[in-house]
Amino acid sequence: METKSDPSTLADGGAMELVRVPAWEAKFKLNENPDELAHLICCRDLEWRIAACGYEDPDPTILMEANVICTMCIEAVGGPESLAEGRCPFDDQPCPDDETLKQIIKDRTS
Repeated sequence: METKSDPSTLADGGAMELVRVPAWEAKFKLNENPDELAHLICCRDLEWRIAACGYEDPDPTILMEANVICTMCIEAVGGPESLAEGRCPFDDQPCPDDETLKQIIKDRTS
């Protein structure tokens, strides 16, 4: 009697597996170039990969200061005025203060 094992790689005819880590284990790089295009995400989003405009970044970096922000992201959240209100344009909850936000970023990058 012959038994076949499941192929484990695409070359062997197996399926490609998507490996994900829990959000609290995902680590991101800080980007120091303020002239790179930045997209807007919600700080409460667990994956930080899908921007307000719908762009999905497979390897996102975090910009602490950005000079160029995606126009479609700004339009999707309701304009620059909605960002200045202190309420999240994604879920209408109060945004965390700057110190809490810095701590979230520190946790996600270290």
